Amino acid sequence: MNARGSTRISRILSAFLLAAVAIPATAHHSAAPFDMTKKVSISGTVEKWVWSNPHSWLYIRRVKPDGTQEIWGFEAGSAGMLARSGWNSNDMKTGDKVTVTASPSRAGKNVGLISVIKLSNGKELRDGAPVPNY
Repeated sequence: MNARGSTRISRILSAFLLAAVAIPATAHHSAAPFDMTKKVSISGTVEKWVWSNPHSWLYIRRVKPDGTQEIWGFEAGSAGMLARSGWNSNDMKTGDKVTVTASPSRAGKNVGLISVIKLSNGKELRDGAPVPNY
């Protein structure tokens, strides 16, 4: 094999390697677990606000009309992405009252992908992540 053939094979192998790495990375940040065609609005009390990478999470306790309680978990973007969208780690604290609008789980679990959080002071935090239009 000559040098040109070897270089061509190296380039093809490099392209396959990059594709193999890129596909799982894209899938990891997929909105596939959530039904992006629907929205739920859940009001409750902040149990925990996790400002982190690669995703931040908000957990709220909701009291249902029958008096029973349930915990909902809501996924948001990374801390950096949220900061660029005007959020900060101190926006919510345990005990705060919030209303979350989110795309619900396709599996019917008490989880969702955050679109908007309305804080008790009236401020709205919008997820700055680009969401595909379906």
